[in-house]
Amino acid sequence: MADTLRSKIAGRLPGIAWRDARLAERAEQVAQLRAELERAREEAARPDLTEELRRTRAQLDKATKALALADTGHPSFARDLTTLRRTLTDLRGVDPDQRHPQRHIPFKLRNYRLAASHGIATPTVYRSWASLEDIDLTGLPDTFVLKSDGGAGGHGVLPLRRTGEDAYELLDGTRTFTAQEVRDRFASVGTLSPPFFAEETLVQPGGGPIPDDVKIYASYGTVMHTLLRRMPEHANLGTARYRYLDADAQDLGKVAPRQKIDPQIPHPEGLAQMMEHSAHLSRAVGIPFVRVDFYATDRGPVLGEITRVPGGAQHYIPSHDAALGQVWETGRWRLELDLVAGRPFGVLHGTHPAPNPYPEGHVSTLEDPGPWAVRVVPCEQWCFAPDGH
Repeated sequence: MADTLRSKIAGRLPGIAWRDARLAERAEQVAQLRAELERAREEAARPDLTEELRRTRAQLDKATKALALADTGHPSFARDLTTLRRTLTDLRGVDPDQRHPQRHIPFKLRNYRLAASHGIATPTVYRSWASLEDIDLTGLPDTFVLKSDGGAGGHGVLPLRRTGEDAYELLDGTRTFTAQEVRDRFASVGTLSPPFFAEETLVQPGGGPIPDDVKIYASYGTVMHTLLRRMPEHANLGTARYRYLDADAQDLGKVAPRQKIDPQIPHPEGLAQMMEHSAHLSRAVGIPFVRVDFYATDRGPVLGEITRVPGGAQHYIPSHDAALGQVWETGRWRLELDLVAGRPFGVLHGTHPAPNPYPEGHVSTLEDPGPWAVRVVPCEQWCFAPDGH
């Protein structure tokens, strides 16, 4: 009798296979749209592609909303990332003074200062300027990297080599500029924000002119996975190759089906230290998830940047997407429990000497910097996980 009743009840319950299939289908659609959006952004400065970019954005918004609503029965990195992207837009409106730690992360020089305060190597900043008009490339070394403090993607980064009195070329040799053309290039990208700065060119032992990217995804003290990316041409994602590693640096295989996977990309020197630094910084920033980028250089691991919302195609096979989502959820709870236990809210700087790299007059250099004030807390209080890392 009881078995018959259970069978009847089970027969009325909808199966879940169709949900998984639909979720995978929509995730595939989102990945394709994100790839199209990335290509559109690469050419967004062209007037004839402005309308294409608008349409692609609208398609992406529609697909990501559908994906977020498709299934809430298991953890999902894609769903959490979609939610974060959407809610950060709201946060800008309710937090114009940048008090929330999520609002602190997009600024490269601020993150350099944070990392240095925790004893983590950062690029040497040669000079910084408050505006594009102030940029003066005279007196810099023959090779340097020009960046904007705010703004993501390759458009805000120019690795340059001086080839003449007023001539500079990209390190991959694909384009040349005058100093004014460099300023015009930055001015043409609407997503960049000052200050602007020149930093050292990082040299990868045995590598090419553009060092491999080491992008470590972490959730409040736990490494989720590591992405190794090789870019033969600056900012040309069409030439990029990828390799994914788990938290133990073991190859994950083709967990990102839309990426060009290359298992021959070698482990960078100092990978274990990069992962340890990433776990440390992911606790210091005071938010549940970040991606920490490093470079392997001739002087050891050097920070690239800290990113709160990775761009590009973040599409993984369902099992890996769920695994990443689970780590994110657990990290969120660990952060909240630390806050309950007395952890100060927000970004925590360490006790190592860390000079301010911003130009004079920047809000961080004022006597009262407001939300840009640095809060220093010894690392052993909140930045180390229970196992001491």
